[in-house]
Amino acid sequence: MSARRWRWVYLLDAAVLGGLGFLVVAPLAILVLLSVTQEWGTGFRGGLTVQWLLEAPRVFGASILHSLAVASVTMAATLLLSALVAYGVLTRKFRGGIVVDALVMAPLTISYIVLGLALILAFKEPPLRLHGTVWLLLVGHLMIAMPLGYRTTLATLEAADIGLVEAARGLGASEWTAVRRVILPLVSPGLVASSLLAFVTSLQNYSLSFMIAPERYKTVPLQLFEYIFAETGSYSNYNLGAAVSLVLMAVLLSALGLVRWLTGQSWHENLNV
Repeated sequence: MSARRWRWVYLLDAAVLGGLGFLVVAPLAILVLLSVTQEWGTGFRGGLTVQWLLEAPRVFGASILHSLAVASVTMAATLLLSALVAYGVLTRKFRGGIVVDALVMAPLTISYIVLGLALILAFKEPPLRLHGTVWLLLVGHLMIAMPLGYRTTLATLEAADIGLVEAARGLGASEWTAVRRVILPLVSPGLVASSLLAFVTSLQNYSLSFMIAPERYKTVPLQLFEYIFAETGSYSNYNLGAAVSLVLMAVLLSALGLVRWLTGQSWHENLNV
């Protein structure tokens, strides 16, 4: 390839990377700017402040606790169910494993608004009247977190060579002992990664929560939306909203970074073996 063509390739690469960088970095930079400045539109001219970061827990304290509670329960339930279902599918303990796999992954193909409406209609009347309770919110978040948790766990178990369980059983160990002593140490990074993905999925969800969350149990995304678009005539809403968003983003990025590190570590360990 000639030098002129290489120049055009470099220019195209630079334009694409620059455009993507601007689209990703610019909104986040504005978010950070708003969370540490006095007023919307003044920038650094109005002076720096930590007022909004300190005020965020007071205004959003209840919704922060609600979000963390729902995300934590969703994470624990996803970890347990994903491990059981993935192990059952992989070892063919479930008849119709393909059907089970399709059912677990189905929420990914459905709009969260449609899923929320379906849950409302399904649990609005006895015998399971969950509509208007936090239990329906937990069911909904579990449904949307399971696909990621299940797929991550399934891939982790496949990489760990599930045949080691049969080898251990051939040496006299029970299946539970073989799983606990042989498989679990190998797949623990992947299990933690799948649970963190479930945590992130639950913590940031808005559309499904909007449909099924009880009025008195608002999560951070719900309260943030209402707060930003409240007809108060005060631009401070944007600053405080940006501060809350910054905290939420820091939690999400930390969790995703940990997932990245754990899955990378697990992959390299498997290669070294």
